[in-house]
Formats: sequence, C-alpha cells, structure tokens
Amino acid sequence: VYITINKVGFMTLKLKKSPVAVIVVVSLALTLLLSLMIHKEITLLHFINISFYFCSAYIMLGLLLMVVDKGFFDGISYSFRKVFKRTNKLESEEDSDITPLSEVVSIPYSPFLFSGLVIMGFMLIGLMFWY
Repeated sequence: VYITINKVGFMTLKLKKSPVAVIVVVSLALTLLLSLMIHKEITLLHFINISFYFCSAYIMLGLLLMVVDKGFFDGISYSFRKVFKRTNKLESEEDSDITPLSEVVSIPYSPFLFSGLVIMGFMLIGLMFWY
C-alpha cells in the first residue's frame, strides 16, 4: 500500500500486486486474533460472527466508494462548494476551479468489494458446517 498525490493535489491510495489476497489474509488473521483476544477461544461460531463484521465493513466501504466514484455526489458537492464559496467574499467567483468529488476521491473500490465477497464466502462455508 502506498499513497501518491495527484495533479490536483489530493492524496490517492494505491494497492500493490494482489490487494484482494492481502486484505483477505490480513482480515482472516485478525478474525482469529480477535476471537482469541475477546472470547479466549477460537470456535466456528466466533469465526463466523467476527468475519461477518469484516465482510460487511468491506462491502459497505466498497459500495460507498463505487457510488462516489461513479459521480452520484458530484452535483451535491458542487452546489455546497459553490454556496460556501459565495459566502466567502475574499475569493473570486470562478466556478471552473471546483473539482468534482469523483475526481477528488480516487480510491479503487473493487479490491474492497471482492475482499468482502471472498470473506463472505468463507463465512458462508463456516455457516454450512455450523448447521
């Protein structure tokens, strides 16, 4: 994982090589570690419960980043910036320098979605063994 600064001056997050595998392995290790720390034992039920939190967090983050990346909030953020820029009398009235939100937030969403789906797969396999 490394952070770069794009031409507009905003930071972007870049994930090297296979980010899905790294995220999944780290999340599964954290799941086992949290199960051991919180419950003092590693059971299938604790693994299912904790991995549910990880998969839902990754899927929600991926979906949020996808919605922002596709430009859903560009109009809203443009309007808010224009209104707040007009209230500040010291700045000029140019609208061309307002960058859309989809260009400001340039974090790739697919690794988070795929990681969440893979962890959900492990969780569903655990649920099959549980029942």
